[in-house]
Amino acid sequence: MSEPTGTFLAESTPVPQEWLRTVLQLLPVGVVIVDTAGRLLAANAAASAMWGPAALAGMHLEHFDSFEAYWPGTGKRLRGEEWAVARTLRSRQTISNEEVDIVGRDGARRTILNSAAPLYSSDGRLVGAVNIHVDITERKATERAEFFVSEASRLLAESLDWETTLKAVARLATLEWADYCMVDVLGPDGELHRLALSARDPRRQALLDQTLSFPPEAGSGSPLAGVFSRGKPVLISDLTPEWLDQVSRSPEHRRLLEALAPRSSMLLPLAVGRRRFGIINLVSASPARRYTKRDLGYATEFARRAALAVESARLYREAREALRERDASAAMLEAFFAASPVGMGFVDPHMRYVRLNKVVAENNGIPLEKHLGFTPRELMGPAGGPIEDLLRHVLESQVAVVDDPVEYVAGPEPRTFLATYFPVRSGTELLGVGGVVREITEQRRMETHLRFLTDATTRLATSLDWRTTVRNVAELVVEQLADYCLVDMLGEDGEHLERVEHRARDDQLQAQLEKSMPYAPHPGAETLLRRVLETGRPELVVEVDEAAMRAFAVSEAHQQVLEGLAPRSVMVVPLMARGRTLGIVSAATCSPTRRFSPRDLSQLEDLAWRAALAVDNARLYRQAEQAVAARDEFVAVATHELRTPLSALHLQLSSLQRTVDKLPSNESERLGQGLQGALRQADRLTRLVSHLFDVARLGTGRMALELEAVELSSLVHALVARMEEALATAGCVAVVHADAPVVALADRPRVEQVLMNLLTNAMKYAPGLPVELYVEREGDTAVIAVRDWGPGIPQDARERIFERFTRNSGAHARASLGLGLYISRQLARAHGGDLFVEAPPDGPGSRFVLRLPRWKKPSGAAQG
Repeated sequence: MSEPTGTFLAESTPVPQEWLRTVLQLLPVGVVIVDTAGRLLAANAAASAMWGPAALAGMHLEHFDSFEAYWPGTGKRLRGEEWAVARTLRSRQTISNEEVDIVGRDGARRTILNSAAPLYSSDGRLVGAVNIHVDITERKATERAEFFVSEASRLLAESLDWETTLKAVARLATLEWADYCMVDVLGPDGELHRLALSARDPRRQALLDQTLSFPPEAGSGSPLAGVFSRGKPVLISDLTPEWLDQVSRSPEHRRLLEALAPRSSMLLPLAVGRRRFGIINLVSASPARRYTKRDLGYATEFARRAALAVESARLYREAREALRERDASAAMLEAFFAASPVGMGFVDPHMRYVRLNKVVAENNGIPLEKHLGFTPRELMGPAGGPIEDLLRHVLESQVAVVDDPVEYVAGPEPRTFLATYFPVRSGTELLGVGGVVREITEQRRMETHLRFLTDATTRLATSLDWRTTVRNVAELVVEQLADYCLVDMLGEDGEHLERVEHRARDDQLQAQLEKSMPYAPHPGAETLLRRVLETGRPELVVEVDEAAMRAFAVSEAHQQVLEGLAPRSVMVVPLMARGRTLGIVSAATCSPTRRFSPRDLSQLEDLAWRAALAVDNARLYRQAEQAVAARDEFVAVATHELRTPLSALHLQLSSLQRTVDKLPSNESERLGQGLQGALRQADRLTRLVSHLFDVARLGTGRMALELEAVELSSLVHALVARMEEALATAGCVAVVHADAPVVALADRPRVEQVLMNLLTNAMKYAPGLPVELYVEREGDTAVIAVRDWGPGIPQDARERIFERFTRNSGAHARASLGLGLYISRQLARAHGGDLFVEAPPDGPGSRFVLRLPRWKKPSGAAQG
């Protein structure tokens, strides 16, 4: 026989059953067995790894103080007599699953579930106790990470002030997950600024605050700047002095970092799409805590989603170390089985139960004593067949089966287990099969819940129409939770409910549900739905009885409809967004066996909260669209109305001009100057109104083009000739480069309007300098370029100048409304082309490029 993997003392202890030694060594928990004085009798490998062989060898009731442990929450250290095994030896009572924080052999802090049970001899005399430790450190770490991700995502999703929320997230991160949290955000100046600093230890906060003036420099070669520029998270498991040298910005900064003593870090970029706006730096200063890829996964999910990042809770890992020693008495085995928090059992080579604990019995729903001597199939009928087949496979192959998923459907809800079966031998003799079973029902439910929320978030984000969102909610509820769903929304008066959506699992139930549509509870109705609406608190009716049916109905006719639907269990939750109730969602099941639980209600609340935000956003979007449409309609009407009086004014001024021209020269000269000024202002006002009218028509979609074949070379020559006087006044010479005819499919007046705007701008911003016009062909595109030799346009302003009401900051800023280039680009795009500006390749100035689709002759005609 090979050497045992655990630490075993008292080798003289009787060993009536050799297979017990293997079972003990294969247990996924730490096991320590002591005598009545607290001295060690036996310990398995898991216990030795946790405490160390030397510490276990020196065990004694008087020495229990040497084992360092603390009560969670209070942080008070356990006295020797407070250990579970000491209390069990004193009181002879079984103590189960006490949570304790310990410091193990490696100095690392761990959290365990501590259980103890007394051991008796065959004559009923107390001979010692068994102590079981289940390491739940990983589970606790996971719970803290998930709490941070969930709470941080909720804060970000509910708040419109993300800067304040990120500060709250920084504080939240240091409650459980990090010793330090620093948030750096990109400012308007293009540099990173430290937005938030939080330290878990208040005594370290002042020291951390001194780093406020040392944010990472954007564009530098430091690791933090690299994370920001690349947008990829980085995990630094061990922070070395060389790494501190790279991130420090000065000797003073380097001294501060050394004083903070960081040990491990996660650098997380804050990004939305391709726009990066900051970094979150989570730091551990604990000698025993090093961030792992798992931590980075949680943190990355939070940083990536920013609003929603909920990971499924992970069950702590239980060690699967083989237990080979079978040297313990039947009493020890029974006590060990009784204290085990997981299901354990042993069957002989004929697959009949020999030993099992109460966890297995409770899982099977059969008293423990009725198992002994029977096979799984004899006990459970067909439900035990798969278990028996698996046991036979292990017996025949003598190969362990690890974490085999088992679905158990007995009872009100299905349950899921992971079962591990392993052969138990004594030398070459096969004694039977041992099994360890642990339930993962809650984990699977959480995974299903997270998948449901992920799917729901995706589907609710697909539309900005609130009715589509409500329909998606009803469909999701029926797909995942209920047999039918109703959605009632508050009307514009804020009092009356409108039943806007109903969904059922099948056509027959849908037809019956249709009859309930007229019965949304009216104001003042004393119904459960109205109570949920007015209080904003959800309601769960686990079992619908006659009284509950009356509480749902608004009238006798409605109650008859409800009786036809036959609901067995009902949930009603409010749709609330930003402190305002928008409506209610009702879900029901008609199944004789299905009953909603508080977990189902929580799941529906999560969905309703997301749906309410989506509906509220959709309504806000619709209101914004309506406001923009109303504005554009007003501008269109106003400018249309202004054109008539302006035309009349222009005619009157022209008439006055003709009259003045007939007066004697000394009088006509004085009056003529005033009239010329008035005519110029009237012309300018007419152009401004014309621009506003074009903008209004573009905004309301009423701009119509009359497309035809337009030869652009002749158009450009004619336009330059027509504007010759204006060009001469500005001191500009127009040079046209149009060597060949280029025909475009365009609206000729609108193309002339665009080119006149470009030439006018060239004369305005580059007076006294030449203007060059180019007419070219590029494949299926006709190109007109207008190049001036003025001061040019900065690169960061080349898109902004095409926005509405954007004006130059120079001397001509007050000469227009800033609409010419906006209108010109919109006209170009309405043709299927575009208008943009670029820097000329051969000197100063600007080059405006108008692209239009070329006209194609009908099929069969010769190309020109």
